[in-house]
Amino acid sequence: MPTPSPSSAAIAGFTGEETRVLAALIDVIIPEDEDAGGWDGGVARLLREHAQDFMAWAVAPLKIAVADAETEAREKFGVGCADLDHRERRSVVEALAERESVTEQPATGVMGGLDREAAAPIAALKQVAFEGYYGNTSEPAGWAVANFRPLPEGVTPVDPDPPAGVRPESLARHYDVVVVGAGAGGGVVAAELAENGRNVLVVERAREHRTGDLRTNHLQGKREQDYDTTAGPGPGSPRVLELADGTVSVARSDRNGLAYGLVAMTLGGGTRLWQAMSWRFFPEDFRMAAEYGTPEASTLADWPISYDDLAPYYDRVEWELGVSGDGRGVLGARTPRTREYPMPPLPSDSTREVLEGSAARLGWRSTAIPYAINSVPRDGRAACVRCPQCIGHACPVDAKNGTHNTFLPRALATGRTDLIMASQVVEIVHDGRGRASGVRLITETGSGPVESTVRADVVVVSAGALETPRLLLASGLGNDWVGRNHHSHAGAYALATRPPDGAKTDLGPGHSVATLDFVHRDHEGWGGGVLYDSGPPYPLARAIGAGRNPATAYGAAHKAAMRRRSLPLGAMSMVQEIPHEFTRITLDPALRDRHGMPALRARYAAHPASQEAADYMKTHARRWVEEAGGRDVVALAGAGMPQGSEHSAGTARFGTDPASAACDVRGLLFGTDNVYVADASLHPTNGGFNPGLTVMANALRIGRLLTER
Repeated sequence: MPTPSPSSAAIAGFTGEETRVLAALIDVIIPEDEDAGGWDGGVARLLREHAQDFMAWAVAPLKIAVADAETEAREKFGVGCADLDHRERRSVVEALAERESVTEQPATGVMGGLDREAAAPIAALKQVAFEGYYGNTSEPAGWAVANFRPLPEGVTPVDPDPPAGVRPESLARHYDVVVVGAGAGGGVVAAELAENGRNVLVVERAREHRTGDLRTNHLQGKREQDYDTTAGPGPGSPRVLELADGTVSVARSDRNGLAYGLVAMTLGGGTRLWQAMSWRFFPEDFRMAAEYGTPEASTLADWPISYDDLAPYYDRVEWELGVSGDGRGVLGARTPRTREYPMPPLPSDSTREVLEGSAARLGWRSTAIPYAINSVPRDGRAACVRCPQCIGHACPVDAKNGTHNTFLPRALATGRTDLIMASQVVEIVHDGRGRASGVRLITETGSGPVESTVRADVVVVSAGALETPRLLLASGLGNDWVGRNHHSHAGAYALATRPPDGAKTDLGPGHSVATLDFVHRDHEGWGGGVLYDSGPPYPLARAIGAGRNPATAYGAAHKAAMRRRSLPLGAMSMVQEIPHEFTRITLDPALRDRHGMPALRARYAAHPASQEAADYMKTHARRWVEEAGGRDVVALAGAGMPQGSEHSAGTARFGTDPASAACDVRGLLFGTDNVYVADASLHPTNGGFNPGLTVMANALRIGRLLTER
């Protein structure tokens, strides 16, 4: 096999000769065959474009790998590594890898991935090879090897113009309402208020993104989370994570995004990048404490409203957002409704057919998953094209529905709504007696940050269950329940390492079929949760998984494993996470963000009941996969994400009494006259489902109450 011939330009941080050796080593990990090798197939471009920013971590361990390989090659063969043939270079890498496995195990980070700060040289070499070849920031050669096409043939992506925002100098001096955050809650509230005659300012922290910025990047996508995510806050926004065992760590916003927290920061928030599952909570989800009792050390409480109170708003959101599903069968029986979904469910596929069959043999009922995705053209936007990268990415044809393309455009169309982007509210200005007069915000502009103070009659905080309590606490507002009860979902997972051929497809959205038979079944498993097929892994995740197997760790065997088309078949569940007395969002006493605002400190401990619920669902996930023909099934179960997920909830929960809640039934913050919360922070519990539809329905209810204020 020929020696790689990289371009004459050296990689930043490497000499020309070091670059030549590095190219040779990368092509041992992913050799050239009928497809390009690792270096020309994406790694060279990744390092040339990013070795001075998010790939800078790799320079030091790669330089060590290069030096070690040179020493080994000269001692063993008498010439430099780049001048060896492929077989000889592979023997050099094998020797270094064997030595590394004995003396220095590759370090893992907070979430179990490679700890880039402490990566051993060959572990770093493999990671960079896989990231460049299978997860580069556009279409690398490895996608063809893995038979992954980001768009179906013949589909042309669209890139709608973002809504027009205002600059700081164009802000009005006074608004009826300022809404902090343009996600699931804020977008809905803004539309309801503006369409009912209120003058509204929507303040969104995220910088402006086009659709093209938020898709086909498998290193900085919201779900991949390997680096500073495109839909993140950018540098200078640290968080502190404190675990029950006393471990304290600082998560930087410009490093491993998953360790920072799985929450999208873009116009529309999570609803722009979500997979768009749109479940209603069950009636029992609103009365968990009454149904199951309050476990020791938990802060479990019932909602102050019932399913019947929220049902009309569920109905409105399903139609105004646009949800596809089948409400006549299982869903109609368990979540009573007055009319069908506005669109039929997404078409079936091989995964749904296989798992529907295994569910029926087990005596379980199953249903197509309801999605906020157009199954037919609607409102001037296309139907879903079933692309394979829905999870964590913007929709290439604008068929995925979120507040960014439904409620927010309606608010702006009234002429009574201003939107300001790249703006962080750092303080709610108030008189110290519970009356807010407006907000202080800092806007990032091309010439630097600009501070503004905007007056308003009402402030609605919809910044998410992590940032909402942070802002309230930093402003000195609210009672002792602000920041408490942080929870998301526990989860269970079962995966067949030997799946039946063709059972799993990579057609979008990625999940297809669910059973609800273990949601509030005979008071088992703390309410259980929805059980559905697991999503197909993207090529980078598949490559890293193959890299952990000694037989397919790298080389031709690795490439052969990536060419095999059989995708893993699995089932997964989310279940009620029981809020815990220890778990809390507070302000760090010392650490500040780039605007001088106190950093968020997340303290976390899993309640034993959450693990019980996850274990309960793990059993059923395994049964479903095995009945479908899966073999060598691996099953896992665990509590929620300590650093916060897109399902975070509970940190300003509402109730009837300030002795046990932060907000009243209207979302009004106790102790204030005109500060409201309208996001998942209000949820006393979070159901056994994706909470997005519930966030929007409750926000619509709060918006309606505000219009009657």
